[in-house]
Amino acid sequence: MINVLIPLSGGSKFFDSEEYFYPKMLVEILGKPMIQHAIENLQTLREDLQFTFVVKKSDCTQFHLDDTLRLLTDAECKIVVLDEETKGAACSALMAIDAINNDDPLVIANFDQVIDCNLSELYDEFHNSDSDAGCLVFSTTHPRWSFVLLDEQDCVLETAEKRPLSRNAIAGFYCYKQGKDFVEAAKSMILKSCSNADVFYISPTFNELILKGKSIKALRIPNEKYHSFYTPQKIEEYEKGL
Repeated sequence: MINVLIPLSGGSKFFDSEEYFYPKMLVEILGKPMIQHAIENLQTLREDLQFTFVVKKSDCTQFHLDDTLRLLTDAECKIVVLDEETKGAACSALMAIDAINNDDPLVIANFDQVIDCNLSELYDEFHNSDSDAGCLVFSTTHPRWSFVLLDEQDCVLETAEKRPLSRNAIAGFYCYKQGKDFVEAAKSMILKSCSNADVFYISPTFNELILKGKSIKALRIPNEKYHSFYTPQKIEEYEKGL
């Protein structure tokens, strides 16, 4: 079984509440909520997936997000409800510690993206390697992303948040062979205050694992196969097939 964790408790400055009544994950793309695209994309990984979602209480009480998530996973999911936003995706992920602090494989993925690749094959390549953790990467130099510095074998030497230390950015898809490795690394980086603008992201957990002698593998995907809906304009481009 693979635990799949999707943090949904953060806000987005690009989706103005005056223009968008529903929260970002419920914005429709080609007739389906954004989160449905993400879940259906991730369901191609394996049949034996355990989804865990970290959500805001207000999104459940006002928009019934929890009911939507149960429908999309045939009620086979765990939902962690938070009263308020946390200080970033890493903090939100740790709120699901009861579901992920174990020996089972863990995938942490963004909710606002679609990866048009064979995720099952990519995951098998990572799982069958000697690496302890891994990520998907694409090519860019824009500082909005999390970046990795790689060696000649595409093993991660270092990660940096919002700082392009290479042309390889993480495509919102993180793998850990054991969920407890992520938990330990996330706690360590928070204790060290490894944040960007006081926000704790997922990517610095790789730096903590590297310090412990763990191996991190990066798998490259074509830019045209990675669709991130970080702005309304990106949704329009996706719907037009650009």
